Amino acid sequence: AALLLSACLASQAAAQFTFKVEATFKGRPIPQSEIKLERIDIKKNSPSTVKLLPEKASKAEADPIVRKRANPTAASANWCGSVNHATNANQIKLIHAYYQHPTCTKRTGVTQYPQAVAAWAGIDGDSWPGALLQSGTVCKIDNSTGIVRNEAWWQWLPNGAYTISSLPVAANDWFEVTINTTSSTSAKVTLSNISQGYAYTITINNGQALGRLDADWVVERPYYGSGLSGFASFTDIWFQDAYATRVSGSLGILGATQLQIP
Repeated sequence: AALLLSACLASQAAAQFTFKVEATFKGRPIPQSEIKLERIDIKKNSPSTVKLLPEKASKAEADPIVRKRANPTAASANWCGSVNHATNANQIKLIHAYYQHPTCTKRTGVTQYPQAVAAWAGIDGDSWPGALLQSGTVCKIDNSTGIVRNEAWWQWLPNGAYTISSLPVAANDWFEVTINTTSSTSAKVTLSNISQGYAYTITINNGQALGRLDADWVVERPYYGSGLSGFASFTDIWFQDAYATRVSGSLGILGATQLQIP
């Protein structure tokens, strides 16, 4: 009986959500004692897609030489950006992007706080709503003083999000995000501040099973607790070298659904 109980407990422990964080500064390892994470409560982080928006014909579409990319569009309560889709037979293994963290200010006429803008790359959360693995940065304005907090973070929903408080973030810093799944429940997330020379790698095990069907490059009006934040004003965010790799072949922006916040 004792052996059976021990085996049971070991099995339960093996199934627990776990992660390990390693970091470097200009190529040199950062001691574990200097790596700081804080858990934050974000209960919902899905696109909340409302409806498809009709495509409007344009002169470019009619021109046989110059042709507009006819990506489908959809309205969302809180995501804007591109989401492309894979199939069960050819799932996403990795997603990647570079982007520049924005300059954020209070949005005129909005009295709701906090006001925030999150930029991130991730896998799932759209056609596969049961799980989402994501990482990026957020600028947050807690009150009417207009003071901005810039933070790096990662999250494997439905688990809570983690702020990487020891990773510096400043407006206009260039970031690189790479999420490499080793199975549907394990992955390695690398978030690098290229401008300042920091790279953080989070190795995660026993996350909620991913479908690995959605490739996300998103600017978001995030949730804090169970409610949406106010949406701060922000400078343009361009995702560059935005691609995903699948079991066979790659996936990019072309043909992706363009989510828009009306």
